[in-house]
Amino acid sequence: MRSASASALLAAGIGLLALCACGSDDPPSSFGAGGAGAGGGTTTVPEPACSQPTPVPCEDDVFQQMNLQSTVAPGELSNEQDGEGYRSLVDATAGGYSAPEPDAYVYARFTDGGLEKVEISDEASLGSMDWDVAFRRYVVRINSGHSGPSCVMAARLPGTPDYDALAEAPGELRLRSDEYFTESCELIADGSGLESPATALSGYWKYPGCVEMSGVVYVVRLADGRRLKLTVTHFYNEEAQAQCQETGMVEMGDTGAATLQLRWAFLP
Repeated sequence: MRSASASALLAAGIGLLALCACGSDDPPSSFGAGGAGAGGGTTTVPEPACSQPTPVPCEDDVFQQMNLQSTVAPGELSNEQDGEGYRSLVDATAGGYSAPEPDAYVYARFTDGGLEKVEISDEASLGSMDWDVAFRRYVVRINSGHSGPSCVMAARLPGTPDYDALAEAPGELRLRSDEYFTESCELIADGSGLESPATALSGYWKYPGCVEMSGVVYVVRLADGRRLKLTVTHFYNEEAQAQCQETGMVEMGDTGAATLQLRWAFLP
């Protein structure tokens, strides 16, 4: 159980709810003018989606059931230019699948210079608006709902969209926050069979016997109002991921598991 002071802070923060438009009922018109692409140019600053933190529902249960940590994860990340955006590599190995105590999530924020690591622990993340996205093995969280106090939201594009062809955010998408606990604070699993949480981005993978990429493309709205497109392309290294996609299995050995690759770019 977390400290009584944390619960007191949670109760004190409830009055801030009205200050943050973090709900899942954002109208489709919220896809307005966003920032410029990561390649540079003039940036039009959108209206912030929220500027104040909101309490995390079921915070104590989130901390315990998600096996969150009080230390900062050592995993690093790197970026390379990918057209107008980036291909980011994230070390989300978190001590390995069989580790008795996994490391914390690797936290990051989307910037014009690439995906940037935020040196923060899981415990501190529940009260911080400084991060946008977090990674631990195959679980990817965004800073909203049960994951954090901000209002980062995501919408899955229907069908099989072409990431490269997506030049602007469609106007009819419904954004959702990271809500994966019930009102009675029970974890909602993603259906993979691995008891992982049904986060807003959990549809990027499926599990026929390995972590297979679904090819889903998301539109993500940050707390400052900017939008970006995002797709996760790898959980394993190139060879192992190709084998997983083709056969639904990977061979034992060094597969580079949990070294995630994602492509993303800011949208106008």
